Amino acid sequence: GPDDSYFVWKKNGQKMKACITEQSHMLFDGRVHVLSWVKDSVSENTEYKCSFISKVGNTTSEVRITVEDKDSAGQDGWTKEFDTWRSAISEHDKMMQNWRKTW
Repeated sequence: GPDDSYFVWKKNGQKMKACITEQSHMLFDGRVHVLSWVKDSVSENTEYKCSFISKVGNTTSEVRITVEDKDSAGQDGWTKEFDTWRSAISEHDKMMQNWRKTW
């Protein structure tokens, strides 16, 4: 990402300031790897938008989280999927920390 790049997170159209994690790592060729994510809990349907903004250009990703009843039959599947995502994020964080130590 360019030097002036930054993230803007919105939850249901409102700019978020808490629960946001950002990491940047210099690559050997002078480029920068930039990553941001949100740790949040929701009790109702929620829309998240993440915008990456720089002088070079902007891009936005969005996702809508749909909350089901706790007694819903899909709860077990969701719990397993959530655990898989949590594991993937944890592994990515460990990898980025190792890269930081290496560089």
